[in-house]
Amino acid sequence: MMITTRNLLHVIVAFSAVSLLMSGNVVSVAWADEEQTLAQNAAAINSTTTSAQQEDARAQALAKQFKVSEARVTELRNQKMGWGEITISLAMAEHLSATSKTPLTTEQALTKIEQFRSEKMGWGKIAQNLGFKLGPVVSAVERGEKTIHTADRGAGVRMEQSTKTETGERAERAERPARVDRPERPGR
Repeated sequence: MMITTRNLLHVIVAFSAVSLLMSGNVVSVAWADEEQTLAQNAAAINSTTTSAQQEDARAQALAKQFKVSEARVTELRNQKMGWGEITISLAMAEHLSATSKTPLTTEQALTKIEQFRSEKMGWGKIAQNLGFKLGPVVSAVERGEKTIHTADRGAGVRMEQSTKTETGERAERAERPARVDRPERPGR
Protein backbone atom coordinates (compact mmCIF):
# COMPACT_ATOMS: atom_id res chain seq x y z
CA MET A 1 0.00 0.00 0.00
CA MET A 2 1.37 3.28 -1.04
CA ILE A 3 1.04 6.21 1.40
CA THR A 4 -0.03 9.30 -0.40
CA THR A 5 -0.36 12.80 0.89
CA ARG A 6 -4.11 12.39 0.82
CA ASN A 7 -4.01 9.18 2.89
CA LEU A 8 -1.64 10.79 5.36
CA LEU A 9 -3.98 13.75 5.68
CA HIS A 10 -6.92 11.41 6.44
CA VAL A 11 -4.88 9.63 9.12
CA ILE A 12 -3.92 12.95 10.72
CA VAL A 13 -7.53 14.19 10.72
CA ALA A 14 -8.78 10.90 12.18
CA PHE A 15 -6.09 10.93 14.86
CA SER A 16 -6.91 14.54 15.75
CA ALA A 17 -10.61 13.73 16.07
CA VAL A 18 -9.89 10.76 18.35
CA SER A 19 -7.52 12.90 20.44
CA LEU A 20 -10.14 15.60 20.88
CA LEU A 21 -12.77 13.08 21.91
CA MET A 22 -10.45 11.46 24.41
CA SER A 23 -9.27 14.76 25.88
CA GLY A 24 -12.93 15.78 26.32
CA ASN A 25 -13.48 12.67 28.41
CA VAL A 26 -10.41 13.41 30.47
CA VAL A 27 -11.66 16.95 31.10
CA SER A 28 -15.10 15.73 32.14
CA VAL A 29 -13.51 13.23 34.55
CA ALA A 30 -11.35 16.02 36.00
CA TRP A 31 -14.43 18.24 36.40
CA ALA A 32 -16.25 15.45 38.19
CA ASP A 33 -13.31 14.85 40.53
CA GLU A 34 -12.99 18.53 41.37
CA GLU A 35 -16.73 18.87 41.88
CA GLN A 36 -16.64 15.85 44.21
CA THR A 37 -13.74 17.41 46.11
CA LEU A 38 -15.79 20.60 46.54
CA ALA A 39 -18.72 18.55 47.87
CA GLN A 40 -16.41 16.81 50.36
CA ASN A 41 -14.93 20.12 51.50
CA ALA A 42 -18.40 21.59 51.97
CA ALA A 43 -19.47 18.55 54.01
CA ALA A 44 -16.38 18.87 56.20
CA ILE A 45 -17.04 22.57 56.80
CA ASN A 46 -20.72 21.93 57.58
CA SER A 47 -20.04 18.97 59.88
CA THR A 48 -19.42 21.01 63.02
CA THR A 49 -22.09 22.72 65.04
CA THR A 50 -21.48 26.35 65.84
CA SER A 51 -22.30 28.75 68.61
CA ALA A 52 -23.42 32.31 67.97
CA GLN A 53 -19.88 33.52 68.64
CA GLN A 54 -18.47 31.03 66.15
CA GLU A 55 -21.04 32.13 63.55
CA ASP A 56 -19.86 35.72 63.93
CA ALA A 57 -16.19 34.69 63.85
CA ARG A 58 -16.75 32.63 60.69
CA ALA A 59 -18.54 35.51 58.97
CA GLN A 60 -15.70 37.89 59.85
CA ALA A 61 -13.01 35.45 58.72
CA LEU A 62 -14.65 34.64 55.37
CA ALA A 63 -15.41 38.31 54.71
CA LYS A 64 -11.76 39.15 55.28
CA GLN A 65 -10.43 36.26 53.18
CA PHE A 66 -12.68 36.86 50.18
CA LYS A 67 -12.79 40.67 50.48
CA VAL A 68 -16.55 41.08 50.85
CA SER A 69 -18.54 42.71 53.61
CA GLU A 70 -19.37 40.76 56.73
CA ALA A 71 -23.02 41.73 56.15
CA ARG A 72 -22.91 39.97 52.76
CA VAL A 73 -21.63 36.75 54.33
CA THR A 74 -24.32 37.00 57.02
CA GLU A 75 -26.92 37.59 54.29
CA LEU A 76 -25.84 34.37 52.56
CA ARG A 77 -26.08 32.54 55.88
CA ASN A 78 -29.58 33.94 56.44
CA GLN A 79 -30.58 32.46 53.08
CA LYS A 80 -30.11 29.07 54.75
CA MET A 81 -26.83 28.37 52.96
CA GLY A 82 -24.39 26.13 54.77
CA TRP A 83 -20.89 27.38 55.55
CA GLY A 84 -19.49 25.03 52.90
CA GLU A 85 -21.76 26.40 50.18
CA ILE A 86 -20.97 29.96 51.26
CA THR A 87 -17.24 29.26 51.07
CA ILE A 88 -17.54 27.70 47.60
CA SER A 89 -19.70 30.58 46.34
CA LEU A 90 -17.23 33.15 47.63
CA ALA A 91 -14.26 31.24 46.18
CA MET A 92 -15.96 31.01 42.78
CA ALA A 93 -16.88 34.69 42.87
CA GLU A 94 -13.33 35.67 43.77
CA HIS A 95 -11.93 33.55 40.93
CA LEU A 96 -14.49 34.87 38.45
CA SER A 97 -13.71 38.48 39.33
CA ALA A 98 -9.99 37.81 38.95
CA THR A 99 -10.25 36.00 35.60
CA SER A 100 -13.16 37.81 33.95
CA LYS A 101 -12.43 39.60 30.69
CA THR A 102 -14.75 42.42 31.77
CA PRO A 103 -14.01 44.03 35.13
CA LEU A 104 -16.18 42.52 37.87
CA THR A 105 -16.12 43.11 41.58
CA THR A 106 -16.38 40.09 43.85
CA GLU A 107 -19.88 41.32 44.78
CA GLN A 108 -21.01 41.35 41.15
CA ALA A 109 -19.46 37.95 40.53
CA LEU A 110 -21.18 36.58 43.65
CA THR A 111 -24.54 37.80 42.35
CA LYS A 112 -23.86 35.98 39.08
CA ILE A 113 -22.93 32.77 40.95
CA GLU A 114 -26.11 33.03 43.05
CA GLN A 115 -28.18 33.39 39.89
CA PHE A 116 -26.74 30.16 38.45
CA ARG A 117 -27.25 28.35 41.77
CA SER A 118 -30.89 29.46 41.83
CA GLU A 119 -31.25 27.68 38.48
CA LYS A 120 -30.12 24.47 40.25
CA MET A 121 -26.75 24.34 38.47
CA GLY A 122 -23.90 22.38 39.99
CA TRP A 123 -20.51 23.94 40.69
CA GLY A 124 -18.87 22.27 37.69
CA LYS A 125 -21.57 23.43 35.29
CA ILE A 126 -21.35 26.99 36.65
CA ALA A 127 -17.58 27.05 36.18
CA GLN A 128 -17.95 25.63 32.69
CA ASN A 129 -20.53 28.27 31.75
CA LEU A 130 -18.29 31.02 33.09
CA GLY A 131 -15.23 29.63 31.32
CA PHE A 132 -12.91 28.65 34.13
CA LYS A 133 -11.65 25.50 35.82
CA LEU A 134 -12.47 24.38 39.33
CA GLY A 135 -8.87 23.72 40.44
CA PRO A 136 -8.20 27.25 41.74
CA VAL A 137 -11.65 27.26 43.38
CA VAL A 138 -10.87 24.00 45.19
CA SER A 139 -7.63 25.55 46.50
CA ALA A 140 -9.44 28.66 47.71
CA VAL A 141 -12.10 26.54 49.43
CA GLU A 142 -9.39 24.54 51.21
CA ARG A 143 -7.86 27.81 52.44
CA GLY A 144 -11.35 28.90 53.49
CA GLU A 145 -11.81 25.70 55.46
CA LYS A 146 -8.58 26.40 57.37
CA THR A 147 -9.72 29.99 57.94
CA ILE A 148 -13.01 28.74 59.39
CA HIS A 149 -11.27 26.30 61.74
CA THR A 150 -8.96 29.07 62.92
CA ALA A 151 -11.96 31.36 63.48
CA ASP A 152 -13.71 28.62 65.46
CA ARG A 153 -10.69 28.21 67.73
CA GLY A 154 -10.43 31.98 68.13
CA ALA A 155 -14.11 32.20 69.06
CA GLY A 156 -13.57 29.56 71.73
CA VAL A 157 -10.68 31.54 73.21
CA ARG A 158 -12.71 34.76 73.15
CA MET A 159 -15.54 32.99 74.91
CA GLU A 160 -13.22 32.02 77.79
CA GLN A 161 -11.77 35.52 77.99
CA SER A 162 -15.17 37.18 78.01
CA THR A 163 -16.22 35.03 80.96
CA LYS A 164 -13.30 36.37 82.98
CA THR A 165 -14.03 40.00 82.16
CA GLU A 166 -17.77 39.72 82.85
CA THR A 167 -17.12 39.04 86.54
CA GLY A 168 -14.51 41.75 86.70
CA GLU A 169 -12.13 39.47 88.54
CA ARG A 170 -9.59 36.93 87.58
CA ALA A 171 -10.44 33.35 88.26
CA GLU A 172 -8.96 32.22 91.55
CA ARG A 173 -6.20 29.71 91.36
CA ALA A 174 -6.64 26.51 93.22
CA GLU A 175 -4.73 26.58 96.45
CA ARG A 176 -1.61 24.54 96.57
CA PRO A 177 -1.38 21.89 99.20
CA ALA A 178 0.90 22.71 102.11
CA ARG A 179 4.48 21.73 101.61
CA VAL A 180 5.38 18.48 103.23
CA ASP A 181 8.34 18.72 105.56
CA ARG A 182 10.98 16.19 104.79
CA PRO A 183 13.09 14.66 107.48
CA GLU A 184 16.64 15.84 107.42
CA ARG A 185 19.15 13.59 105.84
CA PRO A 186 21.49 11.96 108.19
CA GLY A 187 25.07 13.13 107.84
CA ARG A 188 27.50 10.91 106.01
